[in-house]
Amino acid sequence: MDLRQLLEDPETGPVLVARAHALALQEDLVAGELGAATLTFRLGGSSYSLPATAVREVQALGTYTPLPAVPPFICGLVNVRGRLITAIDLRPLLGLPSDPPAPGAMLLIICNDESELGLVTDNVVAVHGHTTTLAPAPSAASGHGVAWIRGVDADLSLHLDPTALFADPALVVNAEADSQ
Repeated sequence: MDLRQLLEDPETGPVLVARAHALALQEDLVAGELGAATLTFRLGGSSYSLPATAVREVQALGTYTPLPAVPPFICGLVNVRGRLITAIDLRPLLGLPSDPPAPGAMLLIICNDESELGLVTDNVVAVHGHTTTLAPAPSAASGHGVAWIRGVDADLSLHLDPTALFADPALVVNAEADSQ
C-alpha cells in the first residue's frame, strides 16, 4: 500500500494527517525556543516545564475557594491581592488521577493578553536556560496527544505551551451548554 492509498483510507488518513500536523507544530515551536528560560515544576511524580516569560508570579497556594458544579480540573478561586484567579489542576486534563492540593503546593500564575490562570503544582524546581531540543511526546506521535504539550527533553520533563493551553476548548466552562 503506498502513501496515497493510506491517506485516502477513511480510517488511517485522518490519523496520519493529525500525527504529521502535531509533529510539525512541535518542530516549529522547538526551533524558536532553544536558549529561552524555562520554569520547571513537579506535578505528581512527573516534571513539567513552561517558558519563564509566561509566568507572571509564583506563590504558595494558600487558601482557595472551591466552586460547585465545575469540572474536576478547577480547584477553585484564589484571591491574589484583590484579583480572583482560577486555580487549575492539570492532572485531570492530562488523564492523571486528581488529588486535592497537598500542603505546600505552589501556584504558578500564567497570563496571556486577555486572561490569567493559576496552575497548581506540587513544587517549583528551577528556572534555567533550555538548551536541548525536544523530542515529540509519545502521545503526540500516536495521534492522541494534548495540543499544549510541546515535547519532552532529555531530563524527561514535558514542556507545555501556555498559549495553546489558554486556547484549549476543554478549559471553557459554559453552564448553558452543560445544562442542555
